[in-house]
Amino acid sequence: MKTYLSMVFYFLGDLVSHLLQYNITSIMFYPLYRKLMLISISLDKNNIVWENVEKKESSRADLILKVKDENKIRIKR
Repeated sequence: MKTYLSMVFYFLGDLVSHLLQYNITSIMFYPLYRKLMLISISLDKNNIVWENVEKKESSRADLILKVKDENKIRIKR
């Protein structure tokens, strides 16, 4: 449940981030944006929403290597 709330706060913060492009609105909306993102981080205990990009890439590479190894084993049979 906390992960879903973390996603909600993340997407709300993402919506507010579009208002940070302008000088006048960035002054007013940055505290709200920061608070939404910090709440999202604190709710994401399992690092599902805020997963590290390097970790994603390494897990993807590990999966590719695992699939290649399984294909080699199948070919040898």
